Amino acid sequence: MREQDVNVEALEALLRAGLPTRHEQVRLELAEPGPVLASDGSLDLRLCLHNENTGERAEQTVQLVPAGQTLERTHAYIQAWVQSLPSLLACVVDRTGGLLMTPSMLEFSQVAFKDEHAQTTLQFLERFTDPHMLQTWAATVDAANDEHWIRAVCQDLRLGQHADSLVALRRAGIGLVSRGKGMTAGRTHLGGIPELPLGVPWPHRRNHPMTLLAQIDLAETSRCDDERLLPPAGLLQIFADLGSGIAWDDMTYDSGVLVMTQPSQARNLIVAKPPPGAEILPHRAMIPAVDPTLPPLDSPFYHDLTGLDLTGDDPARPSEEFAAFIGFLNEFHPPLSDDDRPRHRLLGYADPLQDDPWQHCATAEPTTSPTQWQLLAQIDSEPGAQLGDNGLVYIFIPRDALMAADFARAHGVWQMH
Repeated sequence: MREQDVNVEALEALLRAGLPTRHEQVRLELAEPGPVLASDGSLDLRLCLHNENTGERAEQTVQLVPAGQTLERTHAYIQAWVQSLPSLLACVVDRTGGLLMTPSMLEFSQVAFKDEHAQTTLQFLERFTDPHMLQTWAATVDAANDEHWIRAVCQDLRLGQHADSLVALRRAGIGLVSRGKGMTAGRTHLGGIPELPLGVPWPHRRNHPMTLLAQIDLAETSRCDDERLLPPAGLLQIFADLGSGIAWDDMTYDSGVLVMTQPSQARNLIVAKPPPGAEILPHRAMIPAVDPTLPPLDSPFYHDLTGLDLTGDDPARPSEEFAAFIGFLNEFHPPLSDDDRPRHRLLGYADPLQDDPWQHCATAEPTTSPTQWQLLAQIDSEPGAQLGDNGLVYIFIPRDALMAADFARAHGVWQMH
């Protein structure tokens, strides 16, 4: 695309016809100086994102069209992009929860240029208005960006020979963040009262009523489930025995947690009536957000799945490689601190408060190796909803059981100060 072939004023008029636009509480605007044709033939654009709920504002120059495109395809792409901005913005908002957004997150749509069958405005529109395709593109771009980041840090810390194995450990988690005002109401919440089918009793453990930790609307979380590990629809409900005093020891007693699912089309779901003695945590409405994670130090993954030298882990005399590895962890998985809490999460990796929770799971089901246990949910304490002494509850499940939606094999670990 050559400068003499481009009518920048016409492109700017086209862009201004579609901007500003908004999705829920997030507004996208065109900022000065408008579209700019770079020397390499790419087309840049300055955009501003404003979260009207939190006050967050981010302005950034983004690449709208990469170099090497024909004029006809560029115009077709921009016309479709402008018409599809509500869908594109919705994809970004849904994946971030509307938090910490930057205009460059909209660049994922450039993946469409790799599809040689996308040439006309209509063909681009068909792709830009397909939510599943947009999520796949966004997940692909996020994974590539994370890989680039991991490799760059490895290179800086002289861990380049381990970059491949560390990249392979990345897992896409789903953070649960508070639903702000102005956002569409949903069914995902922590605490509160569950919706149960008519006639289904409130879960008990040894005659003691269990507490609802979380009810997850899987249709909401599916927009952030990049690895497609969870069922795409229905309700996921997590109960825990917080008050009976019976240890969470699956080998001696039954499980301290219970995971249930309810079908998405169930018409007889009602807000259950808590039985006498049930502990009810405060209802906190939540929204999902993509949360890429790497394992913490207290986990089996670095020992079992990488060639890192972790033998010199004496804090007084660490080996050179171990010291570099600690620098890597401080970048990607810093130790849990009160300043970073609460950390509610689905999938990804856990944030241990004490020792390695994967080993607890392997003890409960010795035939499953520690690295095959997948975090299903991590529920943190927060003011007014304490889990013991500022504790965290982790629910793990073998990966093969998760893929089969066999939640009866879920195992709970409760850590506290």
